[in-house]
Amino acid sequence: SGKCLSQLPSPPTTSPTAEGGVDFFYPDYETTWADAGCKNDLPLPFTPGGRPTYPSMLECCKGAYGGQASGACLSQMDNPPTSSPTTSDYEVDFWYPDYETSWADAGCKNDRPIPYKRGGRPEYATQLECCKGAYGGQTSGTCLSQLESPPTTSPTPEGGADFYYPDYDTAWSDAYCINTLPLPFSAGSRPTYGTMLECCKGAYAGQVSGKCLSMLDSPPTMSPTTAGGLDVWYADYTKQYAVGECINDRPLPIGRVTYTTQLACCKGQYGAQSSGYCLSQLASPPTTSPTTEVLNVYYPDRTKDYADGVCTNDRPVPSGATTYTSQTTCCSANYSSQQDSTCFCDIDSCYNCKCAGAAVPGACPSLVCS
Repeated sequence: SGKCLSQLPSPPTTSPTAEGGVDFFYPDYETTWADAGCKNDLPLPFTPGGRPTYPSMLECCKGAYGGQASGACLSQMDNPPTSSPTTSDYEVDFWYPDYETSWADAGCKNDRPIPYKRGGRPEYATQLECCKGAYGGQTSGTCLSQLESPPTTSPTPEGGADFYYPDYDTAWSDAYCINTLPLPFSAGSRPTYGTMLECCKGAYAGQVSGKCLSMLDSPPTMSPTTAGGLDVWYADYTKQYAVGECINDRPLPIGRVTYTTQLACCKGQYGAQSSGYCLSQLASPPTTSPTTEVLNVYYPDRTKDYADGVCTNDRPVPSGATTYTSQTTCCSANYSSQQDSTCFCDIDSCYNCKCAGAAVPGACPSLVCS
């Protein structure tokens, strides 16, 4: 309506936008995909973030209409290509796993048209990254063998992987961390650590047998048993969680996570303890529990498929999970290519027209959805 601009002392005669359109291009979702192209028309038919944008029409056509057999998008360019000038019309500039082939025999592809909606599969910048990420434990080596210069052996440091992971195939009390190849798990399905010590602390912190730490090249000795308490606090795993507390008794159990204060230990180990027993053992216990049922950090919920993934702050944080200070940052880092923006819609039901809130009449007045 221009109501706001009309109230200026010297209102502009037209909307103060760039002549001829915006300085970026966006896909035309109002037209069927086979006949659509890219536009830079004003006013925009979407809110910021509601559609992907590209600095040039060519990039938009490649990104949004890469597999378009009709060539409608490219034909709308000022100087459309007369024929396919490069392999880019047959290949995308990223690699994706071939889910149409059995995992043991599959590799990574960059063929057009892609056999899924963007966001439906993980994508990688190089074929090698894709093989490592999607087929890391593939004993057949099919994916790596399809590289232009396939390695003669798995491209990992001599003697094993350059990280450690817990051995879930052995009983917990007797297990330890290993870096054996091939990996017995797919990427992301098991926590990994930069060193064996970090792995022992993260995956076997309460292991009374001390098996994991004993497998280190230089295993730590027991804490000295001099008189008096330690200057660190740790959780007493000999008690049930509801009556668990933090202590500084000697000797310190091998591999136990420690904290500089009793309060920090209670928050870290018994944050969800409804009984409040741990906090009650403080010299000056708070009148109410200073923690909540949720964390002040967010992490990706790996129990869901990628397309349905969201970021949560529920306790406890899964072992090895990366945490973020905000839910938006977590979504951007882990689910930025989701086709339906599920993660962002979980934060804001009116994030874009794909969110459930957009389907409710009047619920999202800032959105203009067709």
